[in-house]
Amino acid sequence: MSGRNKNQCGDTQAMVVDPAFRERDDLYIKVIVRPKDRWRVILCKHGLQFIVQKRSAKTPNAGVWAGKSYCTTRNSLIDVCSHLGLLEDAHTEAVLHALPDRASDTKIFHASSANPNTGDI
Repeated sequence: MSGRNKNQCGDTQAMVVDPAFRERDDLYIKVIVRPKDRWRVILCKHGLQFIVQKRSAKTPNAGVWAGKSYCTTRNSLIDVCSHLGLLEDAHTEAVLHALPDRASDTKIFHASSANPNTGDI
């Protein structure tokens, strides 16, 4: 046996984080709705709050999604979206009104939505 400790891992691999699980990435799986170009509403990775995000640069340029508002209730989320002018279409408003009262009440989020930019809660 080599001079290696039995408890040491023989294979050293870098940890790779799937972008689908990072809130700042385009491929984040918990997107609720995209009301406007460069804006979206997501459920945080822990399912505790709704986050209104704005992309830092227009696509196709490099940029990330940055949080602009953090809400724990549906009503506060709707108020924030209204003040930001994000409730201009009926679809966005309907999606937000269909959310549970509190972000923490969201139990199921299907990443396999028919629309890759939105999910079903």
